[in-house]
Amino acid sequence: MTTTVLDDVSLGRYALLLPGAGSQLPSMARRLCRSFDCATEVLERAAKATGLDLVRLCREGTPAELTTAEVAHPAIVATGLAAAAALRRHLGGRWAPPAVVGGHSLGHFAALVEAGCLDFDDALRLVARRARLMTEQTRSRPALMASLAGAPPERVTEWCAACPPEHGVVVPACFNGPVQTVVSGDAAAVRWVGGRAGAEDGLRVKELPAGVASHSPLMKPVQRALRSELAAVPLSRPAVPLLLNSTGQVTRDVDALRTDLLDQLSVPVRWNDAMRALVASGITTVLDSGPGQVLARAAALHPELDPVALNFMHPLERAVPLP
Repeated sequence: MTTTVLDDVSLGRYALLLPGAGSQLPSMARRLCRSFDCATEVLERAAKATGLDLVRLCREGTPAELTTAEVAHPAIVATGLAAAAALRRHLGGRWAPPAVVGGHSLGHFAALVEAGCLDFDDALRLVARRARLMTEQTRSRPALMASLAGAPPERVTEWCAACPPEHGVVVPACFNGPVQTVVSGDAAAVRWVGGRAGAEDGLRVKELPAGVASHSPLMKPVQRALRSELAAVPLSRPAVPLLLNSTGQVTRDVDALRTDLLDQLSVPVRWNDAMRALVASGITTVLDSGPGQVLARAAALHPELDPVALNFMHPLERAVPLP
């Protein structure tokens, strides 16, 4: 990491990004908790809010334990917030609030917490409730998400539209990069599109461990069930601007942020547009709170951005070294 990037973080000239569903990893908070007591404290608070043993699951959870949305979603949000807390503790007086906060899909809940817009406990309770509803919907209608890399989004959209009706519904769910799109829907339909993509040279297809059909019409029943709860939860004007999933734009408008929480369940995430908005704003340093490096990789598709994964292969102290 260059001195320039550290300077950007110290001066608040950076974006903090929090990942969404499918980014879970086994033992994803173990290294954070080993070095920073504050990370464990975040997991303990999340455990109380959700009733899940998130301290153990985030530090020692196996791939099998982290498969279901009911466990994975709260664990991902808690781990992302734990990494952000560890960063503040690590930098101490050098830390400055980010210029922009963004959360991909599920990560929008964590982003709202980091921006001072949504209460921590409210966020974790909503995430747990949302995950339960999504899982119930999937039990009655098997669903799947898959990443297609190497094809422009227009081509992926054409494949989705061409899927035979007997296979069900499949739609573009996340426009993550110029040639990186996630599709979502009925399992058979997603696999049909994956087969079409996989038959072309240079394209890569990967089924995701999301367990649900986020950002698709299959989530309409979940939207209806959550509408009143999301309308009632208190939101404050955020201390810093946030990226909207449904439009890719930057805003501090509370009504727009609340609407995004509901709309993103059934409309595509326009993350590539969000990264373009960062570039247009003049921000170059992007911190991915992890787990993993999903958002760092997405940011790296834009040459103007300098991404750093805070919680992946190296301890945070090495990801953001002090002089």
